[in-house]
Amino acid sequence: MIHSLIDQVYANIEVIIVDGGSSDNTVAIANSYLGDGDLKILELAPNLGISKALNAGLREAAGTFIARMDADDIAYRWRIHDQVEYLVANPKVALVGTGVDAFGRHEGPYRSPLSNKKILDEYLVNNPFYHPTIMFRREIYDSGLYYYDESLRCEEDYELWGRLITEVEVANMDQSSIRYRVLGGSAQWNPKKYQSKMKGVSAFCKANAIFSNELVIALVEFQNSAFIRPNCYETLRRYAAAADKNDLPRLGWIHDAILREPSYERFQKWFRRTKGWLL
Repeated sequence: MIHSLIDQVYANIEVIIVDGGSSDNTVAIANSYLGDGDLKILELAPNLGISKALNAGLREAAGTFIARMDADDIAYRWRIHDQVEYLVANPKVALVGTGVDAFGRHEGPYRSPLSNKKILDEYLVNNPFYHPTIMFRREIYDSGLYYYDESLRCEEDYELWGRLITEVEVANMDQSSIRYRVLGGSAQWNPKKYQSKMKGVSAFCKANAIFSNELVIALVEFQNSAFIRPNCYETLRRYAAAADKNDLPRLGWIHDAILREPSYERFQKWFRRTKGWLL
């Protein structure tokens, strides 16, 4: 990961490595790169959590644009160049992500929705960004819009998008900027994930004037279990019809099917056939 960043074709970057109390040789490896460009290592106490570590890194960043990266992914050499070029060419866009080339448990290219509208339409049922691919303008951090909720221990990015994407214009590029390591499946039902999803979906729904406890619970349960119970199906079906009628955010990749299939049982058959493409 470090080598892929200091080897970027766009050379005017600083690399801030945030070490959250690792117990392996991460810091030693990072130290071996000191002197190769503008590289800084920020060592934190153990067990502070991902959100506090991310905010600590943001406080150290000095660039006009800030990019995000995970320790086990690999950036293509053009990643920073292409995203900077995109933001310069699209001054209204405050944050841009990209697709990924997955390796590990899953292989191949994956894409996120490209336009601002498609991203809003996807949010209620799926994360519309690959977190390690994003780049954003410093001003949304300076203005207080871009910050990670430090009470959360996971899914911190999804909660952030719930607050952010209703305030600024966002986009995804139709290309891969990183090789994205997929280590294995994670348990869907997780109280920590549930908390993050609940906060994010609630904020998004309130900003779009579509909030109801029934809708939020149905959406969060679906995202956190990859299953829709019959009563939640009816809630989502009613919302999907209202969304089409009133030009509200859609239910992403399940929207058309939940309206098209004539029964819960038919929808479940479609869902079991289709959900395998998600990463």
